[in-house]
This record gives sequence, structure tokens and C-alpha cells, in this order.
Amino acid sequence: MHTDSAQEAQAAGKRTRLAWYTADLGYMAVEFAVPLYLTPWVVTGLGVPATLFGLALAFSSWTVALTGPYIGVQADERLTRRRWYGSSAFIAAVLLGLIYFLPHHSPGSIVALVLVAMVANYFFQLAGFIYNASMLEAARGTNIVRVSSIGFGMAYVGGVVGILIIKLLLSDKVAPGGNSEGMALSLAALLFLVCAIPGVLARGLWQKRERGEQAKPTPASGTFTRVLALWREASREHDAGWLLAGYFAMNSAIMGFTLYLPLHLELTTSFSSSARTIILGGAVLAAGIGAGLTALFQPGMRMVRTVFIVGLSLWTLNAIGLAFATRPALIVALACLHGLISGPLIASVRGVTAKTFGPDYQALAFGLFGAVSRLSLGIGAALWPLASSAMHGPRATSLGLIAMGLVAATGIPLMWMWTPHQEAASSSPGRT
Repeated sequence: MHTDSAQEAQAAGKRTRLAWYTADLGYMAVEFAVPLYLTPWVVTGLGVPATLFGLALAFSSWTVALTGPYIGVQADERLTRRRWYGSSAFIAAVLLGLIYFLPHHSPGSIVALVLVAMVANYFFQLAGFIYNASMLEAARGTNIVRVSSIGFGMAYVGGVVGILIIKLLLSDKVAPGGNSEGMALSLAALLFLVCAIPGVLARGLWQKRERGEQAKPTPASGTFTRVLALWREASREHDAGWLLAGYFAMNSAIMGFTLYLPLHLELTTSFSSSARTIILGGAVLAAGIGAGLTALFQPGMRMVRTVFIVGLSLWTLNAIGLAFATRPALIVALACLHGLISGPLIASVRGVTAKTFGPDYQALAFGLFGAVSRLSLGIGAALWPLASSAMHGPRATSLGLIAMGLVAATGIPLMWMWTPHQEAASSSPGRT
């Protein structure tokens, strides 16, 4: 009888994790679709200046970065993470899916379309924050870095496959005529919504009151005061400040690198546009493989610190090496190596972030994590004019790659200062 109950609990845990992994896949499909389909359609097809549209999306991301921690505290204390995730994912999917069908033949309608894209991006990012807050529950009884890494691995691989399927379905051979970029975004939004449904329905992912348990009274202190107090506690007990500072440097470098890499391939190689797309896809798949290898090794908290230090060191050398590489084969190899190293870094930092706060404040933890993620995009965006001007010189993008390598290097001492405490690895439901 006891064995049957244990087996049933184990099977339920696997179903819960599968639902969590599925949501990761759908989320990445939209992450890929925005730069690949939405931006080209809005900029090239509708004539919106690239800088203006980029600033609009950046403003939307920065808004959710500033409001995410406060919404997270409310969702944590009122046990409403599930409601926030389901409603945010639904609103984002509907708005993203409708963008292509909105009027866009007059200046006023185009302005309205951009505003809809900003709102859709806000709720899409917010859904990601709340979704990550359920990782501790998904990892119950297993290694949390392993769960995070499997999710990222599925997301990278599934995202590439999903985008390729969408591109095939919207090719001229399958659907002659029409606007493929706009329709592709609608299909990606549909995939995102379908993949979010299992997570919403999986009760094991979300907070729940025990039978007879009364709702906890809302603390008398203001939300900002509670956020500040919880942050101080996490910084004191789990070195959250050093971790997020290191993540800021890491994510800034990786995101900035993604701006320079396509230009670098175009300027320094003779590959066709299709070949360059395949190379970039190979780098993404390599990131998925790297995350999968991390899941295979199931590193503990202290081993993750080593992964950060060694990984950032290798990433820095790889970025600088790519800047000076001249042979096309070496450039391709180093581009894929970038993905292979980046995958474990991003997957691991998401996993250990769940340990910086207690299980009752996971939405706050990932609200802060998301805020760092969104704000760190600013460095890459600030260097975008330099990347654009690099088109005037065949090797000018090398400077940008070296700069990203140096940014990543600043993360090494920050991660060195981060000391994961032993109790942080075993005090939550996601113990290894």
C-alpha cells in the first residue's frame, strides 16, 4: 500500500514536471518569433523605424521589470500565482495572435498596433516571471538545476523546431501569397497558449491552502517595505546580491553577443543568408545540448558556482577568439561553442535563483530575476548603434565581440563572491 502511494506520488511529480517543461517550450517559440517575424514585419512591412519600435518594446520590458517584484509579492501572499499566470498568458497570446489581423494601413492604426504589441509583450514577460516561480514545486524531490536545465533544453530545441515548422507552413509552396511574418507570429502565439494550458491545469505547480487553513492576513507594512525586507534577508542569507550582479554581467554579455553575431557572420564570411540562419540555429541547438548536459550531471549548489566561474572564463575567451578568427570553419565552430557554453550558464542561474528566497516568495524572487534580465538588455541595446555602424568596416564587429567578452569577464569576480550556503540547497521542497 505504501509502495503504491509512493509510486503514485512519483508519477504525479513526473506529470507536473512535464507540464512545466511544456510551458518552457511554448515560451521560447514566442521569444524566437518576435525578432524573426514581428520585428521584420513591423519595420520592413509597415515602415516603423527600427529604433522607435525597439524603444517601444524596451519600454514595455522595463515596465514589467519595475512592476514584476511588486506583483510577485501580491501573488505570493494571496496565493494567486496560478491566476496571474493563466490570465497573463491568455492576454499575451490573444494580443500577439491578433496583431497581424489588426488594421495597419494608416499612421493611426499603426500606432495602435505598436501599443498592442507593447501590452502583449508586458503580459508575455509577466507570465514568464510567474511561471518560473512554480519551478520549486516542479522540482519537488529532484535536483532543481536539473529541472531548470531540462526546461531550457526543451525550450531551445523545441523553439527552433517550432519556428522551422511555422516557416515551412507559411512558405510560398504551402501558402502562396500573404504576409508570412505576421501570420508566423499568430501561429507562435497559438503554440504558446497551447503549451501554457497544461501548466495552468497542473495543480501540483501552484500554491494551495491545506484543508481548514485560513487565509493569511496581509502584512500591515507596505509592499515596497516588504520587498526591501525580503531582499535584505535573501542578500544576507544567500548572497542574492552577488548572484544577481553576476547574472546581470552574464546576461548583458550573452544578449549583446546575439546582436553582434549575425552582423559578424555577414561581414567576415561569404555564407549565404540561408547558411547564416542555419549557423545561428546551430548555436541555439548547441545551447539546448549544453543545458541537457547540465541536467545529466545534476550539479549541486556549490558545483554550480564552479560552472559559473569556469563557464564565464571560457565564454570570454571564446568571444575574443571569435573576434580574431578568420577561417570560416573556425568562425562557425566558435559560434556554436558560444551556444554550448551559454546554455548551462543561463539554465543554472535560473535554478539557483529559486534558492535565494523561501518557497513562499518565489514570484518575488523571479520578479527580481526578471527585472535584472530585462534591464541587462540595455547594454546590448545601447551598443546597437555601434553594431549598425560596424557595417562600414569588414572587421569592425570584432570590437563589439571583444567588448562582450570583457563584460562577461566582469561577472567572474562577482560569481566568485557569491557563496551558496549549504542550507540553501536543502531548505526548500526542491531538495536534491
